Amino acid sequence: MNAAPVRVALLAALLAAAVAHAAEPVDSCATMLGSLAVELRHARALPPGRRGTFACAKRYTPLLGASRERVLRSLGPPDATAGEGEWSYFFASRHAARAAGTPELRFRFEGAGVAAVECRRTR
Repeated sequence: MNAAPVRVALLAALLAAAVAHAAEPVDSCATMLGSLAVELRHARALPPGRRGTFACAKRYTPLLGASRERVLRSLGPPDATAGEGEWSYFFASRHAARAAGTPELRFRFEGAGVAAVECRRTR
């Protein structure tokens, strides 16, 4: 039996699968929320007094329009709120008071979706 046709068929199947996978749309919102969730979990697990390595991104445009429920499922309950329209997440240990300079990710909602996202350091 000649193995060459089998190899060619396997290679063709792999290429077809790769092309089909590449054609699938990328959910940038899910990717960014997943990354933020990992960073937030890491920061919250830090021992008291230890600073994390989280750095604010330049843009958070993939998160615009995301529902409150989607943010809540990914990041959990916010650390602080300003009424119903604003949620804040602090990238710091949950075991200590937040020090000045702690990265804060603030979501502003309009209706059911994210209208703006701002990342800054606390004062």
